Amino acid sequence: MEKEQLQLISQVFGNELRKIRDIERDVTQEQFAQDTGIGPEHISEIERGKRLPRIDTLLKLRNAGVNINLIFDRIIQELDANGIDLTE
Repeated sequence: MEKEQLQLISQVFGNELRKIRDIERDVTQEQFAQDTGIGPEHISEIERGKRLPRIDTLLKLRNAGVNINLIFDRIIQELDANGIDLTE
């Protein structure tokens, strides 16, 4: 996978996570950190697209009620919109 593709995935994941935290849950990063067991700095880095979450972080988000599948669906939509096919 190319660097540009990973950057797009990171940005979309972060934007979607921020929407869930900020709009759906209406909580601060600090409160979200307590709810998920993920550090607030780590959440900030993910939301800013600076870092992709590892599997253990995805599991923590899922266990805290975050619908990871919806985030993945949004990533696929954005990749398609940009003409990126991950099956190649």
